[in-house]
Amino acid sequence: MKKKKQKKPDGRCATCPRWDRWHIRIPNSEDQQKLIRLYRKSGAKTKSDFVRARLLGEAFKVITQDPAKEPYLEKLSEIVAMTHKIGVLYNEAVKALNTYHSVATAQRLLSKLETYSQLLIRLQQHALFLTKF
Repeated sequence: MKKKKQKKPDGRCATCPRWDRWHIRIPNSEDQQKLIRLYRKSGAKTKSDFVRARLLGEAFKVITQDPAKEPYLEKLSEIVAMTHKIGVLYNEAVKALNTYHSVATAQRLLSKLETYSQLLIRLQQHALFLTKF
């Protein structure tokens, strides 16, 4: 879709349909503060997205943070990062084994890899345990 030329500083143009533009004012300062709080809680990218969702009755989400759950979230994030790191290293190790090493070396390294895999499984089980409570 080709953008039409705009001669006016607020984005209006002579050939744009009148219904493409919407302007509202909220004169009451209490209402303004309430809207600002709702916008910040909503997680919407822009104020326009927030207002559009409210006017059209689309799904509305509120993001809250619970300070009591901060240690849990930190630990869970740590576990996820460690799992990702171990997975990447696992793939690199398997590629290196297939490419450069003999069968005896590969068996030794695979036994170490199995122990790390067991640690990874325990770590994931611990994450599941933390999530249940």
